[in-house]
Amino acid sequence: MKTRTKALSILLLLTLSGGCAVLSGAEPAPPRVSVVPLDRERPGVVSAGSLRFRGALELSGGGIGGLSGLWVAPDGGRFVAVGDTGLVATGGLEYDAAGRLSGATDLRARRLAVEEGLSKRKQRTDAEELARLPDGGWLVALERDHRILRYPSGDSGPDGAPVSVPVPPGVTEDTPPNSGLESLTRLSDGRFLTIEEGEDGAVQERRAWVTRGAALPERRGDWLPLTYRTAPRFRPTGVAPLPDGGALVLERRVSLLGGWSSRIVRVAATDLRTGAVADGRELARLEAPLLNDNFEGIATRSGPAGETLVYLVSDDNFSSLQRGYLVMFALSGE
Repeated sequence: MKTRTKALSILLLLTLSGGCAVLSGAEPAPPRVSVVPLDRERPGVVSAGSLRFRGALELSGGGIGGLSGLWVAPDGGRFVAVGDTGLVATGGLEYDAAGRLSGATDLRARRLAVEEGLSKRKQRTDAEELARLPDGGWLVALERDHRILRYPSGDSGPDGAPVSVPVPPGVTEDTPPNSGLESLTRLSDGRFLTIEEGEDGAVQERRAWVTRGAALPERRGDWLPLTYRTAPRFRPTGVAPLPDGGALVLERRVSLLGGWSSRIVRVAATDLRTGAVADGRELARLEAPLLNDNFEGIATRSGPAGETLVYLVSDDNFSSLQRGYLVMFALSGE
C-alpha cells in the first residue's frame, strides 16, 4: 500500500471512531486563504445538482481547523464557526463584482468557554453545531458530554459564561459519545430543530426533535420527536433554515475506498412536525472529482436577488491530509 493511501486509511479509521488530531502547544502559522475551484480538472463546472457554485476558499493556519458548526451574517459580511476541539473561529468575508466568494479577512481563533470556564478536555468541549438567537445570543450543541449551551449576546460568537438548555429526552442516556446532536438550527417559524448524528451502519432512520413553539425549551418534554431518514451510510452533520419553513440538511459519508462524500438535502416544512418521517429531496452531492472533504457545517442567508445562498464548512481534523474549506452555493429553482 502506498504511504499516502495508508495514511488516508488511518485517518479515515480515526474519523469513523471519533478520533482527531491533537493540537500542539506550538505557535500556529499565520492564517492563509486561497481561492479553490469546484472541479480542479474542469474549471467550467459551475454547479452541483441544483446548487450553483458561487466560490470556495481554503482556510488554513492561524490555529483555525476542525470546524463543525457555521453561522454567516445576514449580509454575508462575516462568519462564526465552532470546532470539535473547543474552538471559535471568526472572520470577514469578501466577494467579487459578480457576488462570488473571493476572500476572508481578519481570521481569528480562540477557545470556547464551557460551564467550568476554559477546558482542554475534549469530553467537555466537543462543539458540533451553532445557531444564532433573535436577541443576539448563541446556542452551541456539544457531544460526548451531550448538551446544548446558551451564550450571551455578542457579535464575536459564543463567549462568556453559558447556561444549559434542556436536551431532548433520551439523548444523555442513549446516545453514543461521538454520535450526538450534530445538527441544530432555529427554523423560520421560530421553532428549534435538532437531529442526532447516530451510529454508523445501514440504519437510515435518525432521531430528531422540534420544539413546541418559538421559545427555547425549558424542560426536556418541550422537544417533540420525529424521524429523519438519511441516504444509506450517510450521517446528518448540519442543518440550516429555509425561508419557507423547511430546512437544508447536510449529510456526510466516509469510506476507506470512496473517501469523503456529502449530500445537501431539502426537507419540506410539512415534514418538520411531531411523528413525521422527514425523507428529504437530495439537491446536490459533493464527491470526487468535485471539491469534497469532511463537510460538517451548513448555513443559509438570503441573497440580493432573493435567492437562498448556502455555505458549507469542512472539518479538517487539523490533518495535513485534509482541507478546511468554506464553500458558497446558490440554490436554484426555488
